[in-house]
Amino acid sequence: MRLERLAYVSRSTDPEDQLLAFSDILAQSVRNNRAVEVTGALSFTPGRYAQILEGEGHALDTLLRRISVDPRHCDMRVLDRGPIEERLFPDWSMIVPEFSPEGRTRLEDMVAHDEVSTAQLVDLFLEMLQPRRGKRDPLAGSGLA
Repeated sequence: MRLERLAYVSRSTDPEDQLLAFSDILAQSVRNNRAVEVTGALSFTPGRYAQILEGEGHALDTLLRRISVDPRHCDMRVLDRGPIEERLFPDWSMIVPEFSPEGRTRLEDMVAHDEVSTAQLVDLFLEMLQPRRGKRDPLAGSGLA
């Protein structure tokens, strides 16, 4: 098994209903990712999405194709994709970082100007997830995904 990580940003096609779309994307991600053993983190800022995905290359290819035609996204830009030794989000089919106000501002600044790198996104997501590290996905094994 060859693990890869990719990060992307995209624009919301309906900024007015972005919170509802985000909820739908999150629910769909949890369900779909668990089935193909993909893990990751997802967040949004006004009008934009940012996501990190980890899994086998063929699973990520399938997800990228699905995301690229998802009507809730447009202007998807893959920031980086490459092999990894281990997952950063091993226990989460999809986790949403709980951003501090300062962290939220940093994310908004990064994605608003298309000046975000995968390393910056990963670092910020991990920083905001620090209080939750080591906790397991509450839906794991529940049959709810």
